[in-house]
Amino acid sequence: MRRRCRQPVQPVVGTRKRLTMSFYPVLAAPGSTGQTTLYNFPPNNWEDMRKERRLVNLTWAQDGVWRSVTLDELAFGAMQTYTRGGIASLVPDDALPLLSLASTPFHDCSESLPAGMQGTNMPNWRATLGLVSPLASTCYQGELDPFPAPGSLLTFAPFIQFGAGIENYMLLMNLEKNPKTRTSTVEIYDSVKPARRLGSFEVRNNAVSAVSLDGLGLGAEDLPVVICKGMSGIPLYFSKTCDGAYLSLEHTHPPASYVIHGNRWDAQRILKSNWFAKLGQT
Repeated sequence: MRRRCRQPVQPVVGTRKRLTMSFYPVLAAPGSTGQTTLYNFPPNNWEDMRKERRLVNLTWAQDGVWRSVTLDELAFGAMQTYTRGGIASLVPDDALPLLSLASTPFHDCSESLPAGMQGTNMPNWRATLGLVSPLASTCYQGELDPFPAPGSLLTFAPFIQFGAGIENYMLLMNLEKNPKTRTSTVEIYDSVKPARRLGSFEVRNNAVSAVSLDGLGLGAEDLPVVICKGMSGIPLYFSKTCDGAYLSLEHTHPPASYVIHGNRWDAQRILKSNWFAKLGQT
């Protein structure tokens, strides 16, 4: 029998302007496993002056609801690494584990995505998100906020690496407030000859979907453009040697981040509309 979930009572966090919804995923990719390091100290010394112990909550989507459990408590100034293997007994293999820092535990079952702690804006309070093999590791500083649904994605893939024994993937990382599973289609085109579609792949929300970039006929001088008309996400570009001795993890920025003056989000909509029109996706 399916258990009904109570709606959680959100904690009162004072009168500050921003309640951060950031989470810190534990990644997964072919031939490697994820590890995430959390830091209980802010990235600047003026936005958040509190020196508090914070709880480490683990959240994931399962059976149409959000599940959560408290893993740990971090003293102020402390840091701790959490591995995919360390939480394997708690989270299904196909779920995206989401770590967060909070002042209170989350409800163990919820129909709405829990709200994390209040954080910082410039820069964002981040974690170290990494992938490791028995022979190598790679990481970047990041966080994950929920995307609107439905949404859309426009990105380019300049980080493909070429050579004998190298595998390339795009890891599309998505988080939405709704825990119910849905899918969409990622399409990859030749940016110079936009009518030439190189491939299409199914991706899933609240997950990291691995899309192989090999076998698409790409050369070292090509720049693929990647679109998704039904889902937003963070595209990570992961390259590895077949033996796992070398790993590389890169990410691009959304089009709005390249706009210096004016309304960045309007500019992003124009860029997306222009490229979708070029690709026959209006």
